[in-house]
Amino acid sequence: MIVINPDPLDLSYVPDRMFFRDDHIKAITSALIQPSKSKISTNMVIYGPSGTGKTSTIKFIMKSTPSLIYENAASYQNVRQLLEHVLLRLGRPTAYKGMSYNDIFYLMKSSSYASNGIILAIDEASGLIRNDRDGIYNLLRSKEIYNINLSIIIISMENPVLYLERRYGTVIELPFNKYTKPEILDIIRDRSVKSLVPGSCSIEILDFISEISSKFGSARYAIELLQKAAYMAEYRSSTIISADDVRFAVSIINPYITESRLSMLGKKDLIVLLSICNLLEKSQFTNIERIKKETAVNSEIYNIKIGKSIIYSIIKKLEELDIISSRLVSHGNKSGVVKNITVTDAPVSMLSKKIEDLLSRI
Repeated sequence: MIVINPDPLDLSYVPDRMFFRDDHIKAITSALIQPSKSKISTNMVIYGPSGTGKTSTIKFIMKSTPSLIYENAASYQNVRQLLEHVLLRLGRPTAYKGMSYNDIFYLMKSSSYASNGIILAIDEASGLIRNDRDGIYNLLRSKEIYNINLSIIIISMENPVLYLERRYGTVIELPFNKYTKPEILDIIRDRSVKSLVPGSCSIEILDFISEISSKFGSARYAIELLQKAAYMAEYRSSTIISADDVRFAVSIINPYITESRLSMLGKKDLIVLLSICNLLEKSQFTNIERIKKETAVNSEIYNIKIGKSIIYSIIKKLEELDIISSRLVSHGNKSGVVKNITVTDAPVSMLSKKIEDLLSRI
C-alpha cells in the first residue's frame, strides 16, 4: 500500500493552508468580506486558467465565513434557477418555480443570513454571463434594485468583465496566475506527505510531476498525476512510485501519443524514439550522448545506418511533435550545460511495444 489517506489527493479536497494564495485571500477579505459585514455590497470577478486555485481559495475562505455560499453555474440553465436553489439552502424553499426576481430577493432578505450580509460565489459562470444577461444584471445590481445586502463573486477561467457592459455596475477584477514549477512542487510535496506512505514518492518523482505540470501551470493537474501514479504503483504491487507510473498517469489524463501520431514517423525516427524509450525504462531523463550509443545498437538490430547528424534532426522533430520533451541542465562545472530528454505522455514500456510493432511492419 502506498496511499494511506486518499483525501488530500482528491480534487474536491480543501487544504488547511492555501499555498501561494495569501495575497488573493487578503484581497477578497478586504475588498468584499469585511465590507459585507458593514452592509456594503461588492461584486468581484476572480479569473484564471484551470488549476490555479480559484475554487479552492473560495472554499478555503468558506471555512471561516458562514455567510459565503458557493454554487456551480454549470448545474443551472439560468440565474433564476440558481437563486431558487440558494433560497433552499438559506432555509427559504420556494413553493413554485419561475418566481420573479422581486419575490426571490424578498425571500432572501427575510432569511436569517441577510442581516450580516450574504456573499454568493458562482463558479463556472461564463455561460450564464453570455446566455442570461438579464439575470446577471439583476444579480449584480441587486443592492440598488432590491435593497439587499448581497455581494457576488464570479469565478471563471476567462475574464467575464469582457462580456459586461457599464450598466452592470462596478466589478473588482482579481486574476489568478499560473503556478510556477517550484510552487507546484511545494503543493504536491505537502499533499504527498499527507497522503502517502513515507519514502514511497521520492523528491525526484515529485520534481518530475512538477516539470510536466508546469507546462500548464496547474496544481490540479499535478495532484491528479500524483494520485493516479500512486494507484498505478499499488496496482503493480510496488512500494514506490516510478517515473513510468507518472507517464502512465499522463496517458490517462491527457492521452497525447497515439497510433496516428507515431504513424507520422519514419523508420529512422522510430528507432531513435525506441532508443530513448529503452534508456528511460529505469530513469526519468536521458541525454543525447546516451541516445547516440543506444541508437547505434538499435541501428544494427534493424539493419539501417543512422548518422549522428541525423539523430540531432530526429530529436528536434520528436520535440516539435511533442512526443519527447527536453530541458537544459547546468551541472555547475566544466562539463557545462546538458540537454536532458524525457517522455512524459505515455509509459515508455507501452510506447516501446507500439514502436516495435510499427517497425516490424515497415
